[in-house]
Formats: sequence, structure tokens, C-alpha cells
Amino acid sequence: MSKRKLASNLILFLFFILVSVAALFSDIFQNPLKTGSQFVEQAKVFSQNELESINRLSFKNKSGEFTFERNVNNQKSPWHMVSPRAVSTNSIFIEKLFDSLGTIKIKKVFPEEKINLSNFSIDKPTTLLNLYDKKGKILTITVGLMNSIDNTTYLKISQRPGIFHSEAPSLSLENATILDLTESQIFSITSEKINSFKIYLGNKKSDKAQLELIKKNGAWQNGVGEAIVITKIDDFLQELSKLKSSFILDKQTETQKKQTSLLSKNSQYILSIEDNKGTTTDYSVSALIKSLSDIDLKGEEYFIIDQFNSGTCYIVKKEFFEIFNTKLESLGKTHKN
Repeated sequence: MSKRKLASNLILFLFFILVSVAALFSDIFQNPLKTGSQFVEQAKVFSQNELESINRLSFKNKSGEFTFERNVNNQKSPWHMVSPRAVSTNSIFIEKLFDSLGTIKIKKVFPEEKINLSNFSIDKPTTLLNLYDKKGKILTITVGLMNSIDNTTYLKISQRPGIFHSEAPSLSLENATILDLTESQIFSITSEKINSFKIYLGNKKSDKAQLELIKKNGAWQNGVGEAIVITKIDDFLQELSKLKSSFILDKQTETQKKQTSLLSKNSQYILSIEDNKGTTTDYSVSALIKSLSDIDLKGEEYFIIDQFNSGTCYIVKKEFFEIFNTKLESLGKTHKN
């Protein structure tokens, strides 16, 4: 009987030991603080307050280096690109970037050891992102190896210890190009913003424009001072504002420069737009083309809009070409003052 009791007590003791070990392992795996890495329970990388304080950002990837600034007074389009050129920014891209930064979560933290910096490509990053807050503080995010299997990546964030293994951002900065980052809209024209709009036929600004709209004292008139009964002018300007490019030539090769320069010198139309601050901007509109060096146009017809002295050309589909042949008669009737 005593032997049975001893065996029973021994079994209970072993069971207690097993339960204790299991509990210990469970605790370890829930909150492990091992020397090789540290698990984190789905902590977010950035707080909303951090992101809301950002008023400037820049990032560098295989396509180049890009810098953006926030204009708090412009609620409709608060972000604009300042480098490599000053141009309207694709607001949807910026919104997605901040949404992505605000939702990614940390899975694991690795120590900043040389082998980890190399294995996770922190020493050769796919993207380098700098965030500047209102006080001038800079937060640098180094984006390393991307794991497409589990959709994760490795991040090194300045002023924070460790290498973060996190969910991959929903937006890929690595593959972003100038076309993704800039507004493909070429013109931003409304009747309130401009003083005059002229289209010249040919490659020079002649004495007589094919289409001439001049605003005086808030009323539109043609080139000889006849008032225009506005019926379709606003619709026409809106159609121009909707015109978007399929490709943007920002950094042209030498061959492209020669081709676009020749097309500009032999343009089909010249657009001349004066804004309400008295600044005049001229654009050349080329003839239709089917090929351009280093750009696959797939044999389709396009034309090029070149803003004078900007170094930037917009490649636009043929379907928008006819709008530049608009005549005054189609926009409204005139009568003498």
C-alpha cells in the first residue's frame, strides 16, 4: 500500500514539474527577451502625433532623391515637391505614404550587430526616408530587405535602438518614380486664376493669336476688345485642367534632349498663360509622334508639351490634341463695348 502511495505521489510530483515547465516556456514565448532578438506584441512603429508634426520629408531610392514640403495654408493640396524640381505633388501618393507609416506594426526587434546590418540589408538600404518635424527634428528611416513571402521588411529608425522586423508598408517607396510622385495634371487653370490665355498657331508668338481670351475688370474679351458672352469658357478651361500626361521627362538623356528640342522649335502650337499675379508661362505643343528615345510608346501617337525653360516635358496621348485647335466662335459670342 505504501509503495502505491509513493508511486502516486511521485507521479503527482512529476506532473507538477511538467506543468511548471510548460508555464515557464509559455511565459518565455509570450514575452521573450533573448540575446538574439526581442519579440514585440504588434506595437505600431509611429504614433499619430509624430506623423501629424511632419512638415517636410525626403527619400532616396533607385530612381533618385526627392524632397517635399507641407503648406499648411493649402488644405486642398498641402504637399508639393521642391526637389529635384518645384512641381505639384501627387497628393494621393503622399496620403498613402502617411497612412502606410501610421499602420505598420513591429513584429520583432534585432540588436544592431554588424551581421544583422548586413543580413537585413540595412547597410545597403532599398530606401532612405527622412521625416522633419516643425521643430527641425529629423527622423531617419532606413528600409532594408523586403520579404515577399510573409510581406515583411526590416527598418532602422534613428534615435531608436535595434533593427525592427515589421509589416511591409502598403506603399512601395523602393519602386517610386517621378511619374508616381508628381501630379500628372499639366495645367491648373480656372477663370479666377488667370488674366489671359492665348494659343498661337506655329512655333512663334505672332501678332495675332488663334485664340485670345483677356480678362479686364472681371469680364472676358477677345484680342480686339470685344466683350465675350461667356457660355463655354469655363468648360474649356476645365477641359484643359483635366489634361494629364502619360509620361514625364524630367531627367532627359542627350538623345531625348535633341529630339524634344527639335520638336519644340517646330511646334504646332504655343500656349501663353498669364496668371492673376502678372506672371506669364509659355508652353510649346509638338506635332504628333510615334516614337521617342528610351520611351516605349507602343506605336501609338502622342504629342509633347514643353514648358519653356523648365527642363520638363510632358508626353500626352493623341486624344487630347484637338483641344488646342479650339476657335473663339465655339466658346461664345462677342459684341462691341
